[in-house]
Amino acid sequence: MISVLLVDDDEDLLDLARRVLGREEDLELFTTTSTSEGHAMLLSKEYDAVVLDYEMPGMDGLEFLREMKARKDETPVIIFTGKGREEVVIEALNNGADFYLQKSGDPRMNFLELIYMIREAVRRHRFSRELAESERRFREALERLKLIAFQIDREGHITFCNDYLLGMSGWDRDEVIGADWIDIFVPGEEKAAMEKLFSKAFHDEPGGENFPCPFLTREGQLRQVVLNNTPLRDPLGNVCGLSCIGEDITERRKSEEERRSSEERLQILFDYAPDAYFLSDLSGNFIDCNRAAEELLGYRRDEILEKNLFKSGILTPEHIPRGISLLARHIEGVPTGPEELVLIRNDGRGVVVEMRHYPVTIGNKCLVLGSVHDITDRKMAEDSLRRVNAKLTLLNSITRHDILNTLTALLLYIELLKEDPKDESQKEIFEKVEMLTQTIKKQIEFTRTYQDIGIYAPQWQSLESVTRRAAASIDMGSVKFVADIDDLEIYADPLLEHVISNLIDNSLRHGEHVTTIWLTSIPDENGTKIIYEDNGVGIPGKEKEEIFKRGYGRNTGFGLFLSREILNITGITIKETGTPGKGSRFEIRVPFGNFRVRNESEGQ
Repeated sequence: MISVLLVDDDEDLLDLARRVLGREEDLELFTTTSTSEGHAMLLSKEYDAVVLDYEMPGMDGLEFLREMKARKDETPVIIFTGKGREEVVIEALNNGADFYLQKSGDPRMNFLELIYMIREAVRRHRFSRELAESERRFREALERLKLIAFQIDREGHITFCNDYLLGMSGWDRDEVIGADWIDIFVPGEEKAAMEKLFSKAFHDEPGGENFPCPFLTREGQLRQVVLNNTPLRDPLGNVCGLSCIGEDITERRKSEEERRSSEERLQILFDYAPDAYFLSDLSGNFIDCNRAAEELLGYRRDEILEKNLFKSGILTPEHIPRGISLLARHIEGVPTGPEELVLIRNDGRGVVVEMRHYPVTIGNKCLVLGSVHDITDRKMAEDSLRRVNAKLTLLNSITRHDILNTLTALLLYIELLKEDPKDESQKEIFEKVEMLTQTIKKQIEFTRTYQDIGIYAPQWQSLESVTRRAAASIDMGSVKFVADIDDLEIYADPLLEHVISNLIDNSLRHGEHVTTIWLTSIPDENGTKIIYEDNGVGIPGKEKEEIFKRGYGRNTGFGLFLSREILNITGITIKETGTPGKGSRFEIRVPFGNFRVRNESEGQ
């Protein structure tokens, strides 16, 4: 329903209007002969259209119209009058009238034309309000989406811009509106190229609807935006401007460039890494490799990428089952290595390698990254060193055996001489010679134990098993041994058992009244501590460090010295921290990486 206010001082015309317009179902007519009453009616009720006579007592139609516009009243107005002067028509339209209709001729035709004008004026007004509301919502959406929005005319002058553009550029609205877009926002060296792209957009040519555009802020900072352009058309369909929406992609481009640069650096690191690197799928098919891999296997990269680790003869037959078991771990997402395997080169020569594998995800695909270190030369050197050590050990054993045999014979002769000394001074000399000979014998026997330290590679050992064997090898008598070290494994020299045996032997020999020995483990921020303690006489404070020196003590003097040497091979330390008179207490500190709990290690 369209509500219409008709203001005219002619009662007959109002009566006729009520009769004619009242027949129209979509029109509701309100009338008055007074301009003052007309204003009051406008203030009390909202109308869809106002029809005004030009000549009325007190105030003419144009004055009524001007007062409406002064109140920002945008209700459509039609001037319906008997006056037809051209200057009146122009003044009415200039003051905001939507239509001007002259009362002349057939009244029926006049009212039919008036009805058309009312409907058209209301349609235009409603469309204008809907368009304004739509533009308001659209601009609010643009602000929320953080997009720049602006419009330019055919000359490139800015006719509209949103707040986000102003905030990003640093310019004020009155400085931007009316300015040339290219002059104010495009740097000099880019102006010509941008003019061509905007020209394409105006002519609706390919390449003009969407393109990247440099954007220069007031402070001189250069940013990059991507513009999406829509031609604006006048009522006749001619392009009269552009509506442009742009996204600031400066940070995205920077991130893409950084990512591209990072990928290039990683590719260089991959290609020129000294160790061989392979990328394979979960079936063992090679997907990528670096230059070191080509040199290691003697194949070109394209040849390697045609091969499968298990089917191409690269992996020796005896190592294929091990390789398949490792692959099963990779499928579960578990990294493996280091593993020692033998690979066959293109020339048939075998190379010993140390391999590590890491399950990775690239492009939503599960792959395996393998690093391969050639240890052929190292293995040859180790084998050579092992043979040399074996020869030296054999030589030491033979030499030591011969010297000990000679010393044994010498001690026998000394015993014979001691049985029949010529005088007391000679007997004293024989005893000193015997003491020195015994010292030589101990030193020779010490070399038998010391030569074994570090000969064999360190290994993971169950501390519980090591302790049990050590205690079983010694007659404990009535001494009670209590161990609380379940599931703890230590990475140490194979002579670890010798360390525990020596501690137990010292407690039994020197503790005097030892009845109980305890062995426990305590984790802390630096790793874990293994505590060995007894309830004997303890060790005097001044001897706590002396006992670890070679030759100190009442027995061989080598036990704790050797124990410290054995532990030190894998970075384990030992010190005495007991209280004299209350028993000895040894702290064996094991750093991180050199101990583990058995039930955790089984999953590794």
